[in-house]
Amino acid sequence: MLFTTSWDDGYKKDLKVADLLSEYGMTGTFYVCPKIQFKEAMLTKDEIRVLSRTNEIGAHTINHPKLTKIPQAEARKEINESKAWIEDITGKPCTMFCYPYGDHNADIARMVRDAGFRGARTVVPLEFSATDPFTMPTTLQIYPFPWRRRWKRLSHYANPLGHDREYWKKLLHLHLPLKAHFTWLNCAKALFDHALSTRQPWFHLWGHSEELQRYGMWGNLEKFLAFVQRHDIRHVTNAQILESIS
Repeated sequence: MLFTTSWDDGYKKDLKVADLLSEYGMTGTFYVCPKIQFKEAMLTKDEIRVLSRTNEIGAHTINHPKLTKIPQAEARKEINESKAWIEDITGKPCTMFCYPYGDHNADIARMVRDAGFRGARTVVPLEFSATDPFTMPTTLQIYPFPWRRRWKRLSHYANPLGHDREYWKKLLHLHLPLKAHFTWLNCAKALFDHALSTRQPWFHLWGHSEELQRYGMWGNLEKFLAFVQRHDIRHVTNAQILESIS
């Protein structure tokens, strides 16, 4: 089985993620964007360049818009310029794209393909394979559930089980152990075991380093990476996952 990870937005804390991945013999795809988000420090060009030596750097637009909500000419510019921006920094081809917020449609996917990308990642959860390289799904986001530890918006109080509710029907169909529904780490381990036992092509972990910090989940990430390391699997970038997509 293949194991891949991806990390969105380009926060400076991605360097800590990269160090953890390296410690456990793993790699990551970092989808970076120059726009400052949540008033957080972002990766500098020099840091992106250094990160690209051992990890994959993917494009994530310039201004992080919902691409289906802006004029098509503007969306095309966001896509094309983000590719050029990364290639100018790293000196390497940028072959992977990630839709901000997972927002895309057939027209946006076509623009990404026409820009010269080989594939694009979405935020579709609980999948272990794909057929279209431009709608690559994920398996699991590292994020608190079944409830949030810190609620920042009124909508969080209205929907305290929001993150798990999104996954609930799919989780039930996977017939995971009951304990998998109570903590993120239990869920992650159960999903990984399911992928192995059912001979799935790959497992795709993704997240935001800013949220690892905000929700205090660095320990969960490290414990899961240590758990994964004990298994005989191949660690790959998102671009390398494309080899398994027919």
